[in-house]
Amino acid sequence: MELQQGIEALGLSASDEQVDAMLTYLEYLDRTNQSFNLTRIPRSDFVRLHLLDSLVALQVIPKGAGLSIIDIGTGAGFPGIPIAALRPDCHVTLLDSTAKKVRFASDTGRSCGLANLSGIHGRAEMLAHTAEHREHYDVVTSRAVAGFPVLIEWMLPLVRVGGVAVALKGSGYEDEMAGTEGLLRDLGGGAPSVHACVLPGSDIERHVIVIPKVRQTSKQLPRVK
Repeated sequence: MELQQGIEALGLSASDEQVDAMLTYLEYLDRTNQSFNLTRIPRSDFVRLHLLDSLVALQVIPKGAGLSIIDIGTGAGFPGIPIAALRPDCHVTLLDSTAKKVRFASDTGRSCGLANLSGIHGRAEMLAHTAEHREHYDVVTSRAVAGFPVLIEWMLPLVRVGGVAVALKGSGYEDEMAGTEGLLRDLGGGAPSVHACVLPGSDIERHVIVIPKVRQTSKQLPRVK
């Protein structure tokens, strides 16, 4: 099976129930996508380009039960849904500015047996100025949402000191990161590390950028437009 083999190739493990939950989610996604545009990726590529492409984040997300994770710009639920499936010991919050998308992802994920999910309709830069969410999360994830300077300004204010931001990127990430050292300092971020991998069964290279949160974010950030 492509999914189980891909999970093993990434150095991860999953039970039959976890694999079934993710595959069931893809079936719901495929059906719903016919009437409501959730993804442009063809059904034949769902496992590789949605599930496995999301699960690379688990290679760097810290171990330990009870982590609070928020996935910003989750869209159809990636990488948040696969992370929730393989890390039932953590709570995953799905955040998106489109209400229908976050409602689909959180409701459908729970119907697939993922009890460790919740959803928020909103924008990361607004959420980060609320006491409930600012510097609250152990891990903030994001995939294919924005360029690096914008993305870190959305992510890092939500990360608690001692936590990490995890950004999934393709090629060209080096150019995006150029000249962001000052912004990273203002956001409380430490030196980023980059973990490269190839998606199983393909020659597609992915880069997982991990940014530790080492100090509090400047009160003026993130900027709200």
